[in-house]
Amino acid sequence: MIQNMNHNSSSMTRKERESAFRRDAILDAARDVFEKEGFFNATMAQIAAKAEFGVGTLYQFFASKQMLYTEVIKSGLDAFMLSLRNLLSRKNPWQDKLTIYVEFNLGWIENNPGFHRLIYEIYSAPIPDVTQRILGYIREIHAENFRITREIFMEACREGYLGDPELKSIMLMGIIHTIAQTYFLGILEKAPAEFIAGILEEFLGRVSS
Repeated sequence: MIQNMNHNSSSMTRKERESAFRRDAILDAARDVFEKEGFFNATMAQIAAKAEFGVGTLYQFFASKQMLYTEVIKSGLDAFMLSLRNLLSRKNPWQDKLTIYVEFNLGWIENNPGFHRLIYEIYSAPIPDVTQRILGYIREIHAENFRITREIFMEACREGYLGDPELKSIMLMGIIHTIAQTYFLGILEKAPAEFIAGILEEFLGRVSS
């Protein structure tokens, strides 16, 4: 379920809570429809029917299908990053942080195939008034992931392990990205999570090489 990260129900009025509930319900329905139909085939009428609202209610929250699609992807990525930040906020050794990062990413890829197809749709079929905005946001997500992984490997170096933290970050992110891409293209015969042990062995075993 997509939830607005800015919701604070304890300080909201009843009207505001009802509005937030409707908005979240619309986003959930839109994500389901977009994942099944893609942006170009999906209609606001289909989304309204899925959410069990009138079409007019959708336009009270989102002025266009483009804006709704953009918010679906942004909300999904926000939820992904919030969960990742929370998991990595604990004061664990770098080895544990690396394990958490790999397990979370590959698990999320495996459990959200439809959402990733939406991401790849952006690259394969540009959407007017949408593509550049979403690509800019995806760039921010990639930049934050690079900072996260680089810090993990920098911590490893501070403990005496050798190697270029930036290079190792690029390698790790590249592996995860390639697994995601080949998984959605139907090339992989194994599920993403089945690569976790091999990736960890590769980096934990060779980080000092």
